Amino acid sequence: MFDEEFSMAIRQLRLKKLRSLLILLGIAIGVASVVAVVSFGEGLRINAVEEIQKSRDLTLIDVSPGLKDNGLILLSESKVEELKEYGNLVCPYVKDAYVSPSGSYFDLFGVQEDYRTANELELAGGGWFESGQNQIVLGSDLWEKLEKLDGAEIGTPITAKLRLYGADGRPIDKEVSFIPTGYLKPTGGEIDNEAFMRLGYAKELSKKEYYDGALVKVESSSLVTDTRKKIEKLGLATSSAQDEIDSVNRIMNAVTLILAFFSSITLLVGGLMVINTMVVSVYERTREIGISKALGASESDILRMFLAECLFIGALGGIFGDFCGVIFSMLIDKVGRPLLISRLGIENIGHLTALNFEILAAGFIISLFVSVLSGLYPAWRAAKLDPIKALRHL
Repeated sequence: MFDEEFSMAIRQLRLKKLRSLLILLGIAIGVASVVAVVSFGEGLRINAVEEIQKSRDLTLIDVSPGLKDNGLILLSESKVEELKEYGNLVCPYVKDAYVSPSGSYFDLFGVQEDYRTANELELAGGGWFESGQNQIVLGSDLWEKLEKLDGAEIGTPITAKLRLYGADGRPIDKEVSFIPTGYLKPTGGEIDNEAFMRLGYAKELSKKEYYDGALVKVESSSLVTDTRKKIEKLGLATSSAQDEIDSVNRIMNAVTLILAFFSSITLLVGGLMVINTMVVSVYERTREIGISKALGASESDILRMFLAECLFIGALGGIFGDFCGVIFSMLIDKVGRPLLISRLGIENIGHLTALNFEILAAGFIISLFVSVLSGLYPAWRAAKLDPIKALRHL
């Protein structure tokens, strides 16, 4: 149906090679910039998600007290027993904030042995706490901090202050002595800045009757969503690593969209070039249009003829733009990755850009859309030319 129109479009583009080349470059540069920016944003998003997946267990659900029927649902022993119906492993814990003599703040968790199993914690030095009530195990970063600032040593008591609140609401600082028995291997997560001790003694220190939270471990990450819904029906609140991943995805998608919007300004310039060129083309071909109409060409025939040119320009610009976008993306990764490693000390970062079929297809479709949209007015103007006036045009 459009064979004749496309043949004429190719012929017209060949007659004006320099002009056609400039239009193609304008469209292609716009497409390439959008493709490169979007691939950069996608690469950053993938890196962020992978870091979360490395540092967090996707099969763990963190359960905490929640609200139901306008009432607070506390995490009691009976609730913990109910949670055992939903997971392979349930690890209740209490958590309190402590401060060392040097002013280093840290969270101390009172846990049972299965908490270590659930989080797959490995010791880098020393051993896990055993019979002693005041024995603690430190995260890797917290150990380095206390060792440097407070002179902490394995087996040597250290002191820290726990802030409690009396019946009148006034703060009461309680000094507690601990014996570090070991420290953990780095995990890349919050655990690196936390400490752990026996659950019973931690509850005794903080005088708590209920748990601050519990970890529920399921067999597969695919079960997390359904399990969370069941637990939330009990009136308890839940969170998991998937929440962080969803948050990262939302933020990075918004950032990528904003970057793509600004980079698409080059596409707008390309669109204006198409409008300008096609308007000039209508003026130059006024007599030709008049002859075509005199020989029986309809307005729709003229409209299709000019839109075919725009579509052809958009297709070529999209293909060339995708090609340039791939090259730009590779350059960003080739230059930017070593720069981040040398300047920021980030060693385990993956590729900075991530190209996929969807991004390239979107670039091609956007090119077609901008070209055709830009050519609508000139094409409509050509279709509406009066054939008699057009034939008089010199």
